[in-house]
Amino acid sequence: MYFPHLRPEIKKHRIDFAGILTLVLAIVPAMLALTWGGIDYSWQSPQIIAVFAFSALMLLCFIWIENESREPILPLIIFKNRIVAVSLLVTLLTGFGMFGGIIFVPLFFQGVLGATATASGNFLSPMMLGIVLGSFVSGQFLARTGGHYKIQGGVGLTVLALGLALLSRMTLETSFAEAVFNITVAGIGLGVVLPLYTVAVQNSVSYDLLGVATSSTAFFRSLGGAFGLAVLGSVMHTRFAAGFIEGLPAALKTAAPMPQLMLIAHNPEALVHPAKQNLLKDALAQSGPQATELFQHLMQAMRLSLQGALADVFFVSLLVIAGAFVVNFFIKEIPLRRHHLAAGGRS
Repeated sequence: MYFPHLRPEIKKHRIDFAGILTLVLAIVPAMLALTWGGIDYSWQSPQIIAVFAFSALMLLCFIWIENESREPILPLIIFKNRIVAVSLLVTLLTGFGMFGGIIFVPLFFQGVLGATATASGNFLSPMMLGIVLGSFVSGQFLARTGGHYKIQGGVGLTVLALGLALLSRMTLETSFAEAVFNITVAGIGLGVVLPLYTVAVQNSVSYDLLGVATSSTAFFRSLGGAFGLAVLGSVMHTRFAAGFIEGLPAALKTAAPMPQLMLIAHNPEALVHPAKQNLLKDALAQSGPQATELFQHLMQAMRLSLQGALADVFFVSLLVIAGAFVVNFFIKEIPLRRHHLAAGGRS
């Protein structure tokens, strides 16, 4: 009701269909290759190499099309702005770390600590509250200090890295309270960082590029999350399979058929699905009176393997955020402006 009634100048636009198509064909195959690599196909396989090559070719086509387009969906000129280029790169890397926490933290609660599916999802609430708190503090600090992106970004990324470091050290003995504290720290760090670079981008571009520059921050954050999920998922599956087979007791290797053990190694669903656990119990029942004990050993081996795999996932996220911390110090700080001038001098 109280929102200002503003009408932009109406003009006819041309939709950049070629840019949209080549952008999709560059991103989706790359995500598929990152998802398949090391799981369905080896990284050196012709399939993975071909998909990456196709993705790179489409990226080059996208860049050429954007240079030639009258109204590009992503004007490459914005990347000549140092603040925009650094902000989008940090946003991409932060999205990588953010989705690492949001997606894999519930799996730790459910698969390693034994929480129910509902409870493991609810444990994300403190992280979300931390994001809200961090965003509030970040916005207030940015408004009152007038554009100290470098310092504020460094603080937020440090807190996020600390949260990921704490997450990477969690084990089977970690209490629920300690785990909640760790994810809350990560959430506060995310909250400080998320709005900061959007404001930095909006503050550094001209009025006619304001919309596309703002939407680019959301796009790069989502892009980082998508690639992060693919990479971290591959890390988790590879690490879990290796740790599971290595940590199995000799008695289990003898009692359970190896094909079934390999199936478990590539799909640890038994940790979160009771129906899968019942199938494992039935498979081990033929081993005699020791079936119950063998089942407990099997579940323990799976939990230990998942713990190690998730520790690697959080550590990789930590390394990416450390990279974002370094990139952040290349950003240029300029005072926050109070208005944007439209074409013709209108604000």
